[in-house]
Amino acid sequence: MLLHLVKKDFLLVKKYLPLMMLLPIAIPLFVMWRVPELLGFGAFVISVIFTEFMLYQSVSLAEFKYPKAEALLCAVSYTRNEIVKARYVFLLLIFVYCSIAYEVLAVFVPKIEYLTMFNILTVLLISAILFGVYTPIQYKLGFERTKYFFSIIIIATPFVLPALMNSNISLDFKMFSALPPVIQYLGLTLLIIVILCVSVIVSSKIYVKKELL
Repeated sequence: MLLHLVKKDFLLVKKYLPLMMLLPIAIPLFVMWRVPELLGFGAFVISVIFTEFMLYQSVSLAEFKYPKAEALLCAVSYTRNEIVKARYVFLLLIFVYCSIAYEVLAVFVPKIEYLTMFNILTVLLISAILFGVYTPIQYKLGFERTKYFFSIIIIATPFVLPALMNSNISLDFKMFSALPPVIQYLGLTLLIIVILCVSVIVSSKIYVKKELL
């Protein structure tokens, strides 16, 4: 059931999917050309946020145009909880694709460094926080009232990241970095799971109470 709902999300954006699949490749190349100091972690953050946002908003826009489709889904054998979970799986699959695309690009472009497991988990944590906060809000307020939220983040990211990297701000992660890598990975993974689980629960509770057309 869940896989069918995830497939439904991809079908909603099938017109834009080939172009969107190029984003995780095009963005690092553009960063390498224009802002080489952001290669690596910075380029990966930007490519993930851009790709996830564009596809997420495309699905949301399609559903906004055809509001009766949600009601029809809920009227058949799909539960609202499954519909919510499918959206999170959809985002996770996009993240996996972005990670693979970046690693493949690193094979063919020497200037692009391979990602570490810490980089991947950190970016996944950032994504989980952003969409973990945004998704319940969108279910609560609707697409029309929240559509500019990520637009602001998208515009701000290329400017904020270089500023942070060039600043003298230092965060004390000595205690965390002193831990064995396995413990660091497990800690990040646990935090990601907690954030996503809380977000799914909140989104489900909001969506269950929502009146559909």
